[in-house]
Formats: sequence, C-alpha cells, structure tokens
Amino acid sequence: MKILLSLIVAVALLYVLVLVGAYFWQTSLIFHPGKLTKTFRFSASAQEVFLATRDHATINGLFFPGAGNDVILYLHGNAGDLSTWQYIASDFIPLGYNLFVIDYRGYGKSTGTPSENGLYADADAAYDYLIEKGFAPQQIVIYGRSIGTGVATDLASRKLCKALVLESPYSSLTALAKEKAPALLPALILKYRFDNLSKLEAIRGPIIFFHGTADELIPVTHTETLYANYKGTKKKYLIEGAGHNDTGSFEAYHEALKKLLD
Repeated sequence: MKILLSLIVAVALLYVLVLVGAYFWQTSLIFHPGKLTKTFRFSASAQEVFLATRDHATINGLFFPGAGNDVILYLHGNAGDLSTWQYIASDFIPLGYNLFVIDYRGYGKSTGTPSENGLYADADAAYDYLIEKGFAPQQIVIYGRSIGTGVATDLASRKLCKALVLESPYSSLTALAKEKAPALLPALILKYRFDNLSKLEAIRGPIIFFHGTADELIPVTHTETLYANYKGTKKKYLIEGAGHNDTGSFEAYHEALKKLLD
C-alpha cells in the first residue's frame, strides 16, 4: 500500500510539474519567430517601413504597391518572418491589389516579445499606417492565416474593412488546445485565447473562409463552426486534400482567390 501511495504521489507531482512547465513555456510552444538582422534586404519591389505601436514596440512591415485602389493587410502564421512571408505578394499583386504584410513583435526585425494583446496592438499599428497612407476602411481587406486569423478577426471586430479573409482559422485557441492536448487543462493554464467565435457578432463586413480538408494542425471543423455561427455575408472554400501549410500550392485556392479579388 505504501509503495502504491508513493507511486500515486510521484505521478501527481510529475503531472503538476508538466502543467507548470506548459504554463511557463507556452509562449515558445505557440510562437516560432524567425530573426533577421537590421541589414537584411527584402524584395526590391517592396517598401520597407517601421511602425511604432501604442505600447512602444517597433514593427517591421513591407508595402507592395499594386495597380488597384484596394489593399490586403496580411497577418501571417506563427512561424518564420518577412524573409519568407514576403513571397505571398505573388498571390495578390497580379490581382491588382496593394499588399501590406507585417512581422509581429519579436519576429524578424520587429522588437518585443509575442503576446496576444501585443499582436492586437501590432495589427492596429498596421491598420493605422494604411489609413495614414490614404486608404479608406472600405478599401482594406484584412487577411489572416493560421494564428493570424485570431489577430485578423480581432481587428475586423473593432475596425471597418472591405472584407475579412480567414485561411485555416480556429474557433478559439482554447478550443483547439482542448482537442490537441486536453490533459494539459488548456482552459485553466492557457494565457492566449484568440477567441474568434465570440468576436464574430461584432464584424459587419463579409467573411471569406479558406481551409484545407486535410489540415492536420487545425481541423476543418473549426471553419465549419465559424461559418455556421456568422450571420453576415459569407463564403466558404474548402480546398480538397490541402493540409495546413500547403493551401497555396493548390490551384483551387488560387482560382477561388482570383474569383473573389479580381
């Protein structure tokens, strides 16, 4: 009996240690920023800018001029930096759109450390930059991908825009974590919520959803939940066979994008 009790206590302590570790390491588990030197040179077709946020971080962004009057504000996924994300310009510039893509705080040349409220502040700075540049809210398409869908949804719930585009979104980070790691008690220890579902009712413009049917990281059921709960104008494109990181390699994605934005 003593041995059994000791074993139970040891397992319980180990479990608590795992929970504590998950709590303190969750920023590193969620965000995977790339780092760039200040001298790194981007595409010659991009205008590099640095923006000050309301909480005094400095955000690096790239503005790609397009032939049309509207602009895509692109909020990227949780990994990498603008050295690779700059290439999404090839998806939007041929369609006549201007493009503005930023590195969140702690990514690339941007200062600071990633956090939920910090990323919201980064998106606000990017939106304000476009307004100052002369774009009207009705000319701004807010586009979020993966972790960026939480940033994009929050921004669109507070700011006017032409449309919100969500690629591989989650209903909330809490709901996703409950599916992926229920033993870690995410509802209790998760610091980052990114609750897209609860913010839908505050959005006034159309929402376009893209999701790969074979997404191994964020199941397509999350898009189905968001789509079913949004009462405004909406469109849904499920890319057959696409996973989480290869949506852009499918012709169906580009055909839908051209149909929507051209």
